Amino acid sequence: MMNKLIVVLLMLPMVVMGQEAPYECDNNYGECGTPETSGGGNSGGGGSILIANSDLGDTYQSADDYDDDGVEDSYDNCPRKPNSEQFDGDGDGVGDLCDNCRNTHNLNQWDLDGDGRGDLCDPDMDDDGIHNDVDNCLRVFNTSQSDIDDDGDGDSCDYDLDGDGISNDQDDCPTKPDREGQFYTDSVCFPDEDGDEIPDFGHNADNCPGVYNPDQSDLDSNGSGDACDPDIDMDGVMNAVDNCPEVFNFDQVDLDRDGKGDDACDDKYCFVVYGDVDNCLDPEGVPVVYSPSLTMNTGETAILRLFTNMPESAVTYQWSVRKRMRGDKAVVKNSSGKSFESSLYERLTEKPASFEPRFPGQYILNVFVEFEDGQTAQKDIEIFVGGSILVPESVGCSISSETSLPSLFLLAFIIGFRRMYHLCYKLKY
Repeated sequence: MMNKLIVVLLMLPMVVMGQEAPYECDNNYGECGTPETSGGGNSGGGGSILIANSDLGDTYQSADDYDDDGVEDSYDNCPRKPNSEQFDGDGDGVGDLCDNCRNTHNLNQWDLDGDGRGDLCDPDMDDDGIHNDVDNCLRVFNTSQSDIDDDGDGDSCDYDLDGDGISNDQDDCPTKPDREGQFYTDSVCFPDEDGDEIPDFGHNADNCPGVYNPDQSDLDSNGSGDACDPDIDMDGVMNAVDNCPEVFNFDQVDLDRDGKGDDACDDKYCFVVYGDVDNCLDPEGVPVVYSPSLTMNTGETAILRLFTNMPESAVTYQWSVRKRMRGDKAVVKNSSGKSFESSLYERLTEKPASFEPRFPGQYILNVFVEFEDGQTAQKDIEIFVGGSILVPESVGCSISSETSLPSLFLLAFIIGFRRMYHLCYKLKY
């Protein structure tokens, strides 16, 4: 019997894009939105990267799912970060990916210093370098920890510094309790630690003691100067994550998803797909077409999603393969068609285009679109493929004296003579 080696897989290095494999929408959390999981990072062409997913789901391209993780916003415990698995370790209703205290139940997500760690799990909630358990002003930045009257309340949060029963703003020398027969200079009675010429205590005291801010700006008029206020506009959203930090907008409306709040912080509407701000879709601009680059493995199916900045216009589209790995003859399935509707600038199609590469490496696909008014646009996208070469098991490679030449030529035709030489000759010798 002929001794043959059936070559099925050739292991190549995995394409690493800094993203985890996607989870699929399984309807465990209500209606499923578009099931693909979007990701960060940039391709060589500057576009964002999308992890391919082979599951179209029941409501493909038609659900309200802001982060595109397959879970409806009304059910999503982290509606603006893809987390289709919906992990919530502490059971507070806030998904682990956006919970600022993953192991502590804190539904309100308070974060005084805006450092991303919730107050209930932040060892230094005011970020002054002093741990909470020894900080004499737990919620006020006071690195010096000075306490003139030794009452346990730090001077930065003590309304009567010297403990003489007279409040600081009424005391003619708030730092000295017994002044009979004594004269003290202003620098003693009204120290200015940060040198901004605003006394730290007393009438018209510094609204950010220890932080240089001579302008004393206090946008929300809460007594804490903007220079040391973690929530300048007092809307409950910390400056570090507020999409409009100087305008009260607790609902953080951002219809075009560019990271700028619609309330006075965004002067132009340009819809952003998967964080790719540079290629945003301007409905008032010239017609353009957009599709995110992909990363996937062999054996998976990439769903080719299509966006245009003209949602009201019907379009005719055509996909083609511009660059492929040698030996791979994969083509785009459902490569052409017509779309009459859009949802959030994404074209709705009965049978979305798809691509199933069999070889690892880089592919470049092109989509050409014609709008109903005759204008055209096109876009190249990159697909980065990891995994193993998929060769039909029916193709054999004999390494014995009875080598089947037809089999060798067929295998060479599929994977290329150079790879076949490596597989069928080097493995033998």
